[in-house]
Amino acid sequence: MKVKCIFLFFVCLTYTSFSFASDLDGVSELIKNGKETEAIARINRYIQKYPSDPELKFLRGATLDHFGKTREAKEDFLILSNKYPKDPIIKNNLGVLYAKLGEYRKARFLFESALKLKTDYQEAKNNLSLIQKQDRVYLTSK
Repeated sequence: MKVKCIFLFFVCLTYTSFSFASDLDGVSELIKNGKETEAIARINRYIQKYPSDPELKFLRGATLDHFGKTREAKEDFLILSNKYPKDPIIKNNLGVLYAKLGEYRKARFLFESALKLKTDYQEAKNNLSLIQKQDRVYLTSK
C-alpha cells in the first residue's frame, strides 16, 4: 500500500523560514545526491542554532524518512504533533509514517484527526481512503 505524503523537499525548504532558507538550499542538493549523513548533519546544525523552529524538525523528519529511517522520522513528527496538535499537515505526515510501519489503526486515527482539523484536506482524505480499502480487503480475506 502506498500512502502519500507531502515530503517534497522543495516544499519543506519553501515552508522553512525565509531568514535562513537560502542557507538550506544546499540540503536539497545533498538529499538529491543521496548524501544522507551530510544532509542530516546540516539540518541538525540549524536545529541547534534555531531550536524552536518547527519547520526544521519537519525537514529533518522528512529527510530521515527519505533515507529509510522511518522510526526516527516518526519521533520527530510525534514531537511536532504534541507541540502543534492543531496542524493537519503534521498529523497527516505522522499518519503516513505509522502506515509505513504497519501501524494502520494509528495511521487511520491521525488521518481522521487531520480531517477534523481541515475537512477539505485532500491528501488526508486520499490516505484515509487507502487505509479503508486495506481494511476492507483484510476483512473479506478472513
